[in-house]
Amino acid sequence: MTPAGDSASLTDSTAVRVSLAAPGFLRAVIDNPPINLFDPAVFAGLNLLRRYADEPANAVKVVVFESANPEFYFAHLDLAKATDVPDVPGAQSIVQGWPNFSRWLTNSPVVTIAKIRGRARGIGNEFVCACDMRFAAAENARLCQIEIGFGLVPGGGGLEWLPRHIGRGRALEAVLSADDFDADIAERYGWVNRSLPDAELDDHVDRLARRIATFDATALATAKELIGAGQPTPTENELAESFGAIRALRRGEPAQRLAGSLRERAGGSLAAAELDLPQLYGH
Repeated sequence: MTPAGDSASLTDSTAVRVSLAAPGFLRAVIDNPPINLFDPAVFAGLNLLRRYADEPANAVKVVVFESANPEFYFAHLDLAKATDVPDVPGAQSIVQGWPNFSRWLTNSPVVTIAKIRGRARGIGNEFVCACDMRFAAAENARLCQIEIGFGLVPGGGGLEWLPRHIGRGRALEAVLSADDFDADIAERYGWVNRSLPDAELDDHVDRLARRIATFDATALATAKELIGAGQPTPTENELAESFGAIRALRRGEPAQRLAGSLRERAGGSLAAAELDLPQLYGH
């Protein structure tokens, strides 16, 4: 099992703890209690990781992203703080910086792998979709674009990534239903590489990452680049445009009214309903 409780990090972040699992192989553990909201502290940690991985002297070939919380990979974006820039190392506005970071996950010479336990909703799903590979725990991984349920649209890549991974019809099913999809269905759709029993997930991803890390960095980067050239990825402008759309819709009366109604259904706090959030607006 991954030592998720280890607080040591190669970068100055507690929200994204980075460790060297093997030569060329970094493990990044997302740890932002209580539900791993994607907020400015997490984004700052991801930016620090990127800087470390991009430094040639560090010789990074592969990064595995996982969660310290087995219930939540990423709950969703903390939209209220999406433009905040706190006084911490690596801080950047999520709205301004996410499109470029998302493309880095895909276009960097570094191989990026998402190891998914728990819920990856909204930008959480968009994060894993931007990674090169995705492996999910069969028992509890859930992928979801929640935005339609709040009168919004996916704004961090869901509209751009899902059709590329699973096709138009299934992307419409995922986006317009705003429902959770389990790991087995996600594998069937091509959304994740594999759905694996939780007890096998760590070993499978670890073996793969260690194997990749033994190969020549130039060969890895060239293979990734050539495969990507045949399957164009979302541009920064496309990603920025959808981010602008969600922010505009959030200010509108329908989204404001729906958010209030959902909070009322949840007893005044959406936080209490995060585990089964799609069921809140699914009636």
